[in-house]
Amino acid sequence: MIKKSIAVTRAANSCVLLELNGHAVLTDPWFTERWWLRRGEPLGLRIADLPPLAAVVVTNLATNHWDLRALRMLAGKDVTPVYVPTSGMARRARALGFRHAQRVRWGETREIAPGVLMRVVPAGRTLVWPNNAYSFSTAGSRVFFGGEIAEVAPLERHRAGNPPVDVALLPVNGLRPLLGPRLVMGPDQAVAGASVLGARVLVPVHDAHGRDPLSALFRTTGTASDATALAGPDLNVVDLPTGRRWEPTP
Repeated sequence: MIKKSIAVTRAANSCVLLELNGHAVLTDPWFTERWWLRRGEPLGLRIADLPPLAAVVVTNLATNHWDLRALRMLAGKDVTPVYVPTSGMARRARALGFRHAQRVRWGETREIAPGVLMRVVPAGRTLVWPNNAYSFSTAGSRVFFGGEIAEVAPLERHRAGNPPVDVALLPVNGLRPLLGPRLVMGPDQAVAGASVLGARVLVPVHDAHGRDPLSALFRTTGTASDATALAGPDLNVVDLPTGRRWEPTP
């Protein structure tokens, strides 16, 4: 049984508000569209609606995971830690007023709030740039967030040395360029990855894909509904609409 120390609210794409033992963590911030980059789903949270944050964690440097335009408007910049996968991203965050922005490397850990431990998990690379995933542990639960991860193998390596998680947030739309490898998991990889992690719940992220100039260069290969159809009886897929808060039922 998952203790009620977890809550999840999706804003859009991989931008999620996680509540862990009462501490709020924002993942992959994306609140402002561009003319060339659209969400394809309603925005579920505005940046002005966010509670005080224990941390902002970012998986990669793509604009729909790393919205500097929106982060300029975040309250509490001078006290909110921002964890990113590259030194350049940390410098840009500090230039915006995030005094506690820092690069975190694969395998590093941080106590981001009393009783909330974060571990940085390898999630492959986009070209030469590393992608981070994050595992969060509290006294009552474990949550895995991979906003930009394409393969199951890194999850197998992580699970080999760590306890099972309760909830996994993994991408499902299988986004890939017309020429080249898949950028994120499709529904079959997400279901397999959640099972490898030992999760009882999969919350799909990176699902919708807007119609914009970039969409002509990419295609998707699945949805959260496909993940639901693929999941076995031991995995509950929570297809969470943007803006709706979910917490486990004891």
